Amino acid sequence: MIFSNVPRIRLLDDMTPMHKIENVGRDLGHDHLYLKREDLMSIGMGGNKLRSLEFWIGEAIATKSDVLLVQGMPQSNQCRLAAVAAAKCGMKCVIFHNATEPKQYNGNILLNKILGTETHFVGKIPETERTKLLLEHKAKLESEGQRPYVIGDPYVGALGYVNAAFEILHQAEQQHIDLKHVFICGSAGPTEAGLAFGFSLFGKSIKMHMITVEYDIPKLKCIISDIFDHLEKRLEVKRQADIDDFVAFYDEYLGGGYEKSTPESIAAIKYLAAKEGIFIEDVYNSKVFGGMTDILRKKIIPTDEPVCCVITGGTPALFGQAQLF
Repeated sequence: MIFSNVPRIRLLDDMTPMHKIENVGRDLGHDHLYLKREDLMSIGMGGNKLRSLEFWIGEAIATKSDVLLVQGMPQSNQCRLAAVAAAKCGMKCVIFHNATEPKQYNGNILLNKILGTETHFVGKIPETERTKLLLEHKAKLESEGQRPYVIGDPYVGALGYVNAAFEILHQAEQQHIDLKHVFICGSAGPTEAGLAFGFSLFGKSIKMHMITVEYDIPKLKCIISDIFDHLEKRLEVKRQADIDDFVAFYDEYLGGGYEKSTPESIAAIKYLAAKEGIFIEDVYNSKVFGGMTDILRKKIIPTDEPVCCVITGGTPALFGQAQLF
């Protein structure tokens, strides 16, 4: 097995659903349209980072760590799911947010508060300063005899989505779907790089469509290439296709940048809700779903080729985005 020598715990009880969205498909004139629902997991309201946390916490336990440290913005899905996974594993979790503490909690920070997670709001400072404060806290904990582990290594986190690629291919085979295209958002790297690496082990059978929600295309490609190289070494397997052989990158749906909504992203949220009763948030999934529907409307992809859009989760963040609607 490819992960036999890699520390891992189990946070997912089963495969997440992959199902057809018939109303959207009918509206777009594309009969073979599917969603991979990473928002539907058994704990913490789900999300892609639970797959990464299986390997991050696996490494933490292997190194006898007893405290998880994680950082992000207040609506960070990674912070929420790290706190959820820590609770599940009986570990302590400490969160650092580079923001001022709000008067009213909502979305992910409300869930973190319900979990009882120790949270530090360190003010509106750059990410580099936030990281410095987290590492100072790590040193303090170590001086007290504790063994903290910092969540976030992209090379470890990407392993979760190598496995997700295998899962998608298995589900497609089970459902007799001759899957040809997979859409996913492009951001910090571990999720999309891990998924692409997993597919690369099968050659060019899957065409990936990566819609950036954060970086320009050259930077995103650089991040993914770096993770690819590390995954080859870590797993001791060789890719059967290079990134440019099977991944198409798009930046025309980015708008003003990361966390900046567009009229199209808001319309995509409302469209999927109205057509299928499925809710997505506005940082990651709205832009990839909106981009996919635009591409399908333009008939760039043949209508008889099955398409799957990966919904990475993050639904609780929607409750912190009321001002957008």
